[in-house]
Amino acid sequence: MSSIMLILGMMAVTWGVRAVPFVLPNLNLSPGMLNFLNCIPAAVLAALVAEPILNPVVNQASLLAPELIAALVCVVMGVFRAPMLATVIVGMVSFVLLSQFN
Repeated sequence: MSSIMLILGMMAVTWGVRAVPFVLPNLNLSPGMLNFLNCIPAAVLAALVAEPILNPVVNQASLLAPELIAALVCVVMGVFRAPMLATVIVGMVSFVLLSQFN
């Protein structure tokens, strides 16, 4: 149940950030505030992904975990400034493929 509530909460925050210009068309936000609001969906995604990656249990098997390898692939893509959608898709595909061989 908590996973459903988490997903619904993230959906509400992401939708709220994107809907503000349509709901309040006369609202003028500073460029800094717009940049801040545009970072919220990425921050929510990072918060979701961080828990399984930063799990405190570290052993030899965990270094080859599909979650960690897929996260490293995404980090490398981020360093080279790949678009976020491409990074998410490649990360998901690499996780699924690595999970099949694990």
